Amino acid sequence: MSVSSHSPFADTVLLLFKHSLREQQGELARAMDKAQKEIRAIADSGPGDVVDDSRDNASKEAVFASYSQSRTQLRKVELALDRISAGEFGVCAACDGAISLKRLQALPWASKCIECQEQSEQSRIH
Repeated sequence: MSVSSHSPFADTVLLLFKHSLREQQGELARAMDKAQKEIRAIADSGPGDVVDDSRDNASKEAVFASYSQSRTQLRKVELALDRISAGEFGVCAACDGAISLKRLQALPWASKCIECQEQSEQSRIH
């Protein structure tokens, strides 16, 4: 079965995206693992004086923020890989039109064409 059953892109293009997304998936998983280890190290450092505790709290918050961003991005990458497997990669989730290759090269996890994404963002603002 062809990977591109509904996708507007050739199988070779989809395989390139799939490979790139898999690499990003691995990098994000490693970043999350590193963040978890840093969080544990901070938690295991034990109580200190007020300055140490303040520094540790700031470090913890930064690591948590990094972990959260990586987790959100990982989910976007996983959904893009799911769309490739389902033959829906490059198809706008809102209008079923094609997502431009240029947009996907910049944001391979994009699920909407630029027009639908802009409409979605405008509706959230108003």
